[in-house]
Amino acid sequence: MTDQAVSGKRARLRVAAQLRVVIYARVSKPGDRSIREQEKVGRRDCAENGWVVVAVFSDKLSASRYRKVQERPGFIAAMDFIRNGGAEMLWTFANNRAHRDLDDYVLLRRLCIDTRALWRYGQRTYDLSKSADRQATAADALRAEGLSDDISDAVNRSFEDKVDAGTPHGRLARGYKIVWDKDTGKAVGRKPIKAQAKIIRAGAERVLRLESLYSVSKDLAPAWKEAGGKGELTARTLRLILINPTYAGLRTHEGEVTGKATWKGVIKLDQHTRLRALLTNPARVTHRGSGPAYLLSHIARCGVCSERVVAKPRRRKGCVLDNYACPAGHVARSIARVDAHVEELLLQLLERPETLAQLNAVEEEVGGRTIDDELTEIAELRANLKNFVRDAARKKPPLSALVVGAYEDEINVQIAEADKRMKAMIGDPVVADAVGPDARKRWAKRDLVQRREVVRRVMSVMIVPVVRRGRYSAVGVEVDPIGALVG
Repeated sequence: MTDQAVSGKRARLRVAAQLRVVIYARVSKPGDRSIREQEKVGRRDCAENGWVVVAVFSDKLSASRYRKVQERPGFIAAMDFIRNGGAEMLWTFANNRAHRDLDDYVLLRRLCIDTRALWRYGQRTYDLSKSADRQATAADALRAEGLSDDISDAVNRSFEDKVDAGTPHGRLARGYKIVWDKDTGKAVGRKPIKAQAKIIRAGAERVLRLESLYSVSKDLAPAWKEAGGKGELTARTLRLILINPTYAGLRTHEGEVTGKATWKGVIKLDQHTRLRALLTNPARVTHRGSGPAYLLSHIARCGVCSERVVAKPRRRKGCVLDNYACPAGHVARSIARVDAHVEELLLQLLERPETLAQLNAVEEEVGGRTIDDELTEIAELRANLKNFVRDAARKKPPLSALVVGAYEDEINVQIAEADKRMKAMIGDPVVADAVGPDARKRWAKRDLVQRREVVRRVMSVMIVPVVRRGRYSAVGVEVDPIGALVG
């Protein structure tokens, strides 16, 4: 008897016997037959044939080569289960439940050949040690990947059209609802939910007044819940909303603003830009836990090692003194004395007419252009670059990479300049709100968290070693203006 005949006989014997079967089920989008339904069909099919189901594995992930998550834990576990001798057959509802990528099919085919495991889908059992079954499953694999490619191309074309038109795409943002066409029943747009939009606007205004995200979100959370807002309105959620261009009526793609959207913004464009400047500044420290107790802790630095100082109690002659101290012990200075000194210097700087004039001069350098002008120019430059690259590839002969690269570099320079002008138009909202003749009155109304934010934006504070002379010594604090106040 030939080897092929022996192999065929073994396969028939295995089918006739009570095979151990592992079921693999997968869904990747709404509308797919559910994992539970696939398992139910598989168990019924195995029971009718007298086979026993020994394990079930599943994934809720795409299997195409365009998938973002490359590894499918359930699929890997099912293959390992068979490889370790746990089952003689793999059951899937259809071949594309196991794969939509030829690379995955090749791995599965090799596994079935090496372990002599059978693969059943579509009410048919395949023995991949046989040439005819390999050809049949390979043809199905090609069709599955081809369909995946067609779907991907269609999605990309639709997405590009939506980006160009500024129409909605992706997950529905909090505070918005879908607008449906009465005749076709299709989604045609989005619009703000009035009650929720009002809460978002109130949050934006309060944060721009330097109230903390924590206190604002805590105050607005009950109203958000009452208005039917999605999820809890935490400090983190409020921050994500306020820096999201969607709420300013802007369309984005891969994190970049592509232009104005077709939906109405909840907050004004200039508010959104100021909020992004405030909430994404690297100097901003997100506070967790209890509130800060001192003005300069973790802000002022040691004049020796540049580490940020912390508040530490120090005992002297039976009393406890609160000091700012370097973690390495280089400097230690009275908190009350340092805070009073720095606060007075800060207020003198903020109320000087020259300071306000300096900030106004920065705004005047932009000229007569508005934020909308700069935003429109950025969108046009990006569209021009996209069209140029597309047309360059279609030319015969196509333009050289050197020419395309030079044009791209020039456009990117113009985009960067427009972006710089736009940011200069806004300036630093924290600083702008702090300066002026009434700087002391505004300072008195701020809480400690707000005062610390002003200090971070306006000056650097360095505590340096001093030589004690007699009963008194110098304060030993060096203060320098930073950011928009330098000049």
